[in-house]
Amino acid sequence: MRHWPSFALIFVLAGTTLSQRATAQGNLSTQGLGYPPGEVTTATMGAGGAFGETDPVSAINPAALASWGRAAIHFQYDPEFRTVSSSQGSDHATTVRFPLLSAGVPIGSRFVIGLSLGTLLDRSWQTRQVAVIPVGDTSVVSGETFRSTGGLEDVRLALGWKASSWLRLGVGLHALTGRNQIQVTRDFPDTAVVKTQPFSDTSTYSFSGVAGSVGVDLQPSPLWDIAASMRAGGGLKAYRRDTLQSSANVPPRAGAGVRYNGISGLSLAVRGDWEGWSKLDGLGTPAADATDSWEFSAGAEFTGPKVGSRSMVLRLGGLTHTLPYRADGALVRENAVSGGFGIPVRFDQATIDLALQRAFRSAPIDVSESAWTLSVGLTVRP
Repeated sequence: MRHWPSFALIFVLAGTTLSQRATAQGNLSTQGLGYPPGEVTTATMGAGGAFGETDPVSAINPAALASWGRAAIHFQYDPEFRTVSSSQGSDHATTVRFPLLSAGVPIGSRFVIGLSLGTLLDRSWQTRQVAVIPVGDTSVVSGETFRSTGGLEDVRLALGWKASSWLRLGVGLHALTGRNQIQVTRDFPDTAVVKTQPFSDTSTYSFSGVAGSVGVDLQPSPLWDIAASMRAGGGLKAYRRDTLQSSANVPPRAGAGVRYNGISGLSLAVRGDWEGWSKLDGLGTPAADATDSWEFSAGAEFTGPKVGSRSMVLRLGGLTHTLPYRADGALVRENAVSGGFGIPVRFDQATIDLALQRAFRSAPIDVSESAWTLSVGLTVRP
């Protein structure tokens, strides 16, 4: 019993150092407030993200909504299988994401209203460390598990307007919300030395902010589709329970894309996107070092073999960008290649899309990361 005061001190220290220790995450991609899935559909992911500005279902360009077609709803499921490697060995993890839910309804022949729920940053990770710590006049083996779930969500209400046969315009209102739960558990595996239940401390944070977006989609001829959009926002606040913990600004973004349809059965696209992630500095611990990011992608979509009376759509693409947060002061770059296909079913009342992405993430430190992401999308048009 003489060790219990020491145990109590250990538990208090575990709770008070949470904001510092939790930054030592066991991967490159979810540093800081997390990883950006991109808010694009399975179909666009399969083409490397290149069709994001002209895809009406992706939550990127509100002007693209004007080409949505009849009413529809889109669901998406994206599990990621990640491997982190260093000189100490390799670790494997699986992260389950539901990065996009969107719906659109035409209003007359010129307007479409759309609602989407997209993941702006996903902060789902878990890491564990084991160390020998002194307790009184002896030493014991202690394990600490850090676990984070949740992230920052982008809820967008948008309106697309078909101004003419060659011009589409759009506006969007965004509510930045979400929650992040961080749990630290300390346990003592050697029960012959210490007989106690594991200690656990949980902190839950919520976010609140607003932003607006505008977009344009030009189709000067049937061969070309040129689109651009931007987002700007105000303050973004983080709360622990009902208490304001920190504040920053909604990250602005701007992007443009070009799609070429001049080859029968084939569409080509390129896209560039800038995201001002540095505006998030101050939202969280000082150790979270956000940095602005450029993304460039290219992709192709072409008609494939028939399944029954319907033709499959095949997709290929790739992208390169830096991630929002530095790891140990170093920029983290992600390069990815992807492919996929789409199959219309039930007389075009639904479409099933599948995509597979292979990503490589690196920084000039002794850690590298690779991941497979399987994306499954279902679009239903009643």
